[in-house]
Amino acid sequence: MLCRNILDAIGHTPLVRLDRLAGDLSVELYGKVEAANPGGSSKDRLAVFLIDKAESRGLLKPGATLVEASAGNTGIGLAMVAAVRGYRCVIVVPHGTSAIKTAIVRAYGAEVVEATADEDFCERAAHIATRRGGFRPDQFHNRDNPEAHGCSTADELWHDLDGRIDAVVAVCGTGGTLAGIGRSLRARNPALRLVRALPVGDDGGESRVEGIAADGPPPEFECPGRIEELVVRDSESVEAARRLARTEAILVGGSGGAALAGALRWSATAPAGSRVVVVLPDTGRNYAPSL
Repeated sequence: MLCRNILDAIGHTPLVRLDRLAGDLSVELYGKVEAANPGGSSKDRLAVFLIDKAESRGLLKPGATLVEASAGNTGIGLAMVAAVRGYRCVIVVPHGTSAIKTAIVRAYGAEVVEATADEDFCERAAHIATRRGGFRPDQFHNRDNPEAHGCSTADELWHDLDGRIDAVVAVCGTGGTLAGIGRSLRARNPALRLVRALPVGDDGGESRVEGIAADGPPPEFECPGRIEELVVRDSESVEAARRLARTEAILVGGSGGAALAGALRWSATAPAGSRVVVVLPDTGRNYAPSL
């Protein structure tokens, strides 16, 4: 594929049938491998979509500064967009964010600000945006967020599976991926099951998986119908990610492992022949020491 620039390579990621991993299940399990995006995650779609929308509305001028709060992947996507389009970029990350991800953000020429352990990184980003006169896409509340997946990821899934999808399983950070895919596909198939995998610590407390929100999609993301929820332990998430790497040679991070653990558990009781898609949101290369 010939691209005008690297942003043209975002999307159209592989959908891989996971027969080796799920051979004992009665469903067809597919993994949407978002690590194939040039920035290594599904957030590339979000980053370019939000900036495209801002530019079309006249909210960005040449040389502007982008400021965003991100656990890493949206930051990587925005830093990539900023490098191509000539914007300055400041990414505010929560305390303890993967050093590999922050190094990647810096490699694209963006500035990284790490919030302290007792500081809200979103509030810190809002303060910096105000002080520097920067534009903040605000991925957590921007109504364009789910549409980034509704008009790309969902269409790809529908096309690749000839319109026969019974369930989609994903984790939620902002919730935009699941909401966007859900509302787009449910408009075509109201019976579609949406399943949110929610990782928790092995002691039942807070999960150590990066970029996961305690809540599902916010109301403003307008996802119709019920979203089922499956709680998975951190150890299950890590083990699922390891199994995926060793059986299918697909390397994902903890969030992908959590989504996969949820998909495997949901699929164990699903009707025979169901087609289940699990969204694998990013590459495990950012977390390799923990795998």
